[in-house]
Amino acid sequence: MGEKKTSGYQLYIDVLRIVACFSVIMLHTSAQAWYSLPVESGGFQIANSYDALFRFGVPVFVMISGALFLAPERKVEMRKLYSHNILRLAILYIFWSCLYGLKDCMGFGLSNLGWKDIAREMILGRYHLWFLPMIVGIYVLLPVLKSWVEHAAKKNIEYFLVLFFLCQILCETIRAIRPSNMLNYVLNLFQPEMVCSYLGYFVLGYYLVHIGVDKRWHRFICMGALPGGILNVLLGNYLAQRAGEPTGAIYDSFGAFTALISVALVILIKEIFVGKVWGKRTEKIIHEMSAATLGIYVMHVGLIEILEPRGIHSQMMPLILGIPCLAVICFVVCFLISAVVRRVPVIGKYIC
Repeated sequence: MGEKKTSGYQLYIDVLRIVACFSVIMLHTSAQAWYSLPVESGGFQIANSYDALFRFGVPVFVMISGALFLAPERKVEMRKLYSHNILRLAILYIFWSCLYGLKDCMGFGLSNLGWKDIAREMILGRYHLWFLPMIVGIYVLLPVLKSWVEHAAKKNIEYFLVLFFLCQILCETIRAIRPSNMLNYVLNLFQPEMVCSYLGYFVLGYYLVHIGVDKRWHRFICMGALPGGILNVLLGNYLAQRAGEPTGAIYDSFGAFTALISVALVILIKEIFVGKVWGKRTEKIIHEMSAATLGIYVMHVGLIEILEPRGIHSQMMPLILGIPCLAVICFVVCFLISAVVRRVPVIGKYIC
């Protein structure tokens, strides 16, 4: 097996994609028990733990996009942006929303539904597809973002990221831990999330990959991810017990500890893969899996729904094994389907 010395940059991005994609599947396989079991049960504790530890998927996906599109060597052409990147995601969203809607309509019985009901099901699609229009919203701003990043001083980018932490991460974390009418009134009055939202993660991805955090902080950030994960689990359980029902607000995408885990993961995988020696076969396998992640993302929920009534679900064995086993099954099956479908001429790249 031939080996070569490379910068490992593309491999690093590919590995991040794969890890982020698998984490999203873990969320949705743990959700089966998370929503259905009493919060005081041991099974809920296990599902909650997986849910709390694997919430980094969406933040990492957004950071990957920021690292790629805001890269200094990448040019943003308006025509290509709309005719290629945005068009592809729009078609992908419409296709899979319609497919999931059709599946639901067939389950209800087409004869029992009116045209408005069918249209509503087609438009609503599935809960996980929200990511596609969200990222399109960021892509629309790319020409402005790209110009700003190219001309902004490092301290100005860091100022933006501080605002992201204060206005989004900190506010959402406080709201989750100590909700109150007064706090909600103040936050609704100022609407701090309007400052950044997922745009913060987009710029953060560029910063971490192309500017970088001082190496003296790497160890502290990576070591902090472990207690951050533990706090996510413990606080998630405490808040669920307090509410008497499942609540994942503390470890949502903008939770402080989820943000810490996401940043640590980006730094850690960069340390492992960039500037290292990797075999050609290893690189090929990783790249093939990475190329299939978008297809895996859009179809895995459908597979979970197909498998569940057939007895293949997270509770088919002890949950501590059932959740990751189901996630692996879904990842592998969806990878194989995606790898085939995206090779279909003309339409493959638009639907998978």
